Amino acid sequence: MNYPSLVWHLKRTELFADLELTELERVAATTPYRFYQPGEVIYRMDDPADALYFVRSGLVKVSKLFPNGKEAILGVIGQHDTFGELLLQPEERRPTQAEALERTTLIVLPRSELQKLLVSKPDLAMKLIRLMAARLFEAQAWTATVSAYSAPERVASLLYRLAREFGRPHPQGVELGLKLNQEDIARMVGATRETVSHSLSRLKKEGAIVRARAPMVVRTDALRLFIDQER
Repeated sequence: MNYPSLVWHLKRTELFADLELTELERVAATTPYRFYQPGEVIYRMDDPADALYFVRSGLVKVSKLFPNGKEAILGVIGQHDTFGELLLQPEERRPTQAEALERTTLIVLPRSELQKLLVSKPDLAMKLIRLMAARLFEAQAWTATVSAYSAPERVASLLYRLAREFGRPHPQGVELGLKLNQEDIARMVGATRETVSHSLSRLKKEGAIVRARAPMVVRTDALRLFIDQER
């Protein structure tokens, strides 16, 4: 294992950004890499919550599956971000499923090692609590958006958020570094694929979407203006 590279990636994460080099090296000694192909499941709902994951490279989709076969995509996790935080109780089970959207490399911190760190580093425990609280706040805010906004507003809000998180500069705006199709967007905004298609067409007419096919190109200023005007 390439420890210098692993330590560097851990240092880039929000959770471990303030740890000293020696502490990061100890963490690195207990955190293997795992590699996933597009579409490969990382964990399923009701699996033991036995590890915390850091994205070294790639993208991960976190979703909730329902008995009727429907899926709600709760979020997309990118490089240097963390997921699987809900693992503080010994018998905790996964409430969600995680799946690689593209070729993905994860750094895996076992729960037992994380708990040792939290005991020895109270500041780290507080940071993890803040991280979990922020995720909960984001989830609640998005639930409110899905409940109160029209489909075009929800699609515009989602594209605006994804552009801020995963966008890269493009001559005509911001290119989304995500391979999401209309069905994926529908699962994220709580709508049908047909409704999403109509919403994307409307946003394109409004000038908020420059290129609708993946990788999508959007104009964040136009998306923001559309959202504000619709409220």
